[in-house]
Amino acid sequence: MRKATTATSVVLLTGLLLSACGEGSGGTSSPTSGAATGTASADAGKPVKLTFSIWGNDTHKKMYEDMIAEYKKTKPNVDVEIMTIPAADYQQKISVMLASKTAPDIMWMLERSIPQFLSSGQVEDISSIKDGSDYDFADFIPSTLELVTQDGKLYGVPFSTPPNMIYYNKKLFEEKGLKTPSELYQEGNWTYDEMVKAAKAISDPSKGIYGMDLILPSSSWTESWMESLITVMWAYGADYFSPDGKKFALNTPQGQQAVQFFSDTMFKDGIHPKPGDQTGFESGKIGMQQNLLSYIGKAKAITDFDWDIAPMPKGPGGSQGTTMGYAAYMITKDSPHKAEALDFLKFMSSKENMTITSQFFVPGRKSVLESDEFLKQGPSPESVKTAILDQMASAKVRPGFANYQLINDKMKEDFDMIYTQSDTIPNILKKMESDLNPILASQ
Repeated sequence: MRKATTATSVVLLTGLLLSACGEGSGGTSSPTSGAATGTASADAGKPVKLTFSIWGNDTHKKMYEDMIAEYKKTKPNVDVEIMTIPAADYQQKISVMLASKTAPDIMWMLERSIPQFLSSGQVEDISSIKDGSDYDFADFIPSTLELVTQDGKLYGVPFSTPPNMIYYNKKLFEEKGLKTPSELYQEGNWTYDEMVKAAKAISDPSKGIYGMDLILPSSSWTESWMESLITVMWAYGADYFSPDGKKFALNTPQGQQAVQFFSDTMFKDGIHPKPGDQTGFESGKIGMQQNLLSYIGKAKAITDFDWDIAPMPKGPGGSQGTTMGYAAYMITKDSPHKAEALDFLKFMSSKENMTITSQFFVPGRKSVLESDEFLKQGPSPESVKTAILDQMASAKVRPGFANYQLINDKMKEDFDMIYTQSDTIPNILKKMESDLNPILASQ
């Protein structure tokens, strides 16, 4: 099975654009030692071992290991151990480790989890990072800091702010004589209806070929309700929750239409892999795959066919429903090495090192987003601009809640009914409403 803040609209100033996290491989950039380091209270001689948790893959880990090797040239007394936790288990394991005071010193944290750890007081105030001209804190786009700011204090630094987009197999489109998503987008005709038409033409279940896959490879099927499928809900004019997060809002005609559409692609039309299907885009058997920039490294390793990226299609609700992922570096409150952890966090989030991580993650620094290096990360600068940068102004951050774990557990349980076809969509949505409203109201 593949893995799977209050809701905030990210409003960007003209020319200041952004892109999160997922999975990928590849990338050729080298780390630099030009980052802002030198926290005054860090002991330059005492041996220190930091732990740094991520949910990324081996390529992400190797990228950070190279950064750590460069960091040790100026801080030889500091060792940094990378702790890799599967994305599907990440929040729960970090919660347990925080409770048992065995948590890492520094951690990746996803937008859906940030409110929980802020409200529980389990992350460190790092407002002092704003001081010092060498770090250039003003380079961060202000809107990317809202989620990690509380009562005027800063609790994290965003390193990944990606929109969802479509990767497509140009070979499969050419074989069927179809216009590509990019061509349809330029014409103003890139819609979910056109996506389905193309998917039906491309699909050949007897050969294991599917025209479309909306589930992010980094998301489990049961957890896909938020990470992957909220794009569909928003595009259809529906939403999971009310604006204040107190009520379940999907049990509407628009919500039924959106969920029914998704179910039909799998069980009626046969144009989408069924739950548990492991067919990946790199196999050449998926026409269109929803994913993030972080997949681009793995896509670059594809040699059997040409591919490109395009924005999400427009839905019946009038929007593309583009979601903004979000991940930040945060320091745990109980870290025994807070000064050293902050120093290393500053190193990772410097302009130079965010240029390196931008091969996978859309950064929150203006200077990196506007750089030629970032535009060259994709199949072409034009594709990156169209599929990523041009979409950021209308993209919205996925919602998160202080009791997200309870909400997620119940949503996964009820979404299984869709995947097993245990009941009709209207009845499943009624059950969701009954199950979720008491949890939401208790926040």
